[in-house]
Amino acid sequence: SMTGANVTWEGENVEAKDGAGTFTSVKLQPKRLTAYIDISKNFLIQTDASSESLIRQDLINAINSKLEATILGEAAGTVTQPKGIFEGVTKTITSFADLCDLESDVEDANVMGECKYIMSNKAKAAFRNMSKSTKSTELVMQNGEIDGTQVFNTSNVTGKNVAFGDFSNLAIGQWGSIDLTVDPYTLATKGMIRLVINAYFDSKVLREGAIVTAKAQ
Repeated sequence: SMTGANVTWEGENVEAKDGAGTFTSVKLQPKRLTAYIDISKNFLIQTDASSESLIRQDLINAINSKLEATILGEAAGTVTQPKGIFEGVTKTITSFADLCDLESDVEDANVMGECKYIMSNKAKAAFRNMSKSTKSTELVMQNGEIDGTQVFNTSNVTGKNVAFGDFSNLAIGQWGSIDLTVDPYTLATKGMIRLVINAYFDSKVLREGAIVTAKAQ
């Protein structure tokens, strides 16, 4: 992650200073997301061949949902779990002016990418019912946008959490593909097959200030 280069004003024949930016690093480490499910052979022989693939897809969907809920969560990062972007959120949005201040925090960080909102369903409902001012009947959120900025909402964001910023600065690392092991031996005496799924992910915001968070009132 590179900071901006530095330039200085100098005299006509004064030697220029080194304007190289500085580099910092963001470390991603594989964290295991896993589950298993036991399936009766009796079930498999009574259904068509797509049944097992449907179960596999359900497990993959569960991985995707859990990953999203974790990244867009409030948990502190640990050696086994990525940090949620809402960890330690303190700001509260009570008006349209508060939202404008939130956006200015990202602008002050000189973030140049395209910014979006990501929020919970309850936060979306709050903004759809919030007037821009006491002198206006216009609502803060209309037609899926807040003042022209696109809004995404998901049940994987809890409470009334709201995030704004350039999400290209949110790095998600994945080590290998999602690994699915079909184990016909462990529960063979019970006439069952065990499906075990493992995936390795981590996530971090690359640049401080690129994404800011708050709670809707």
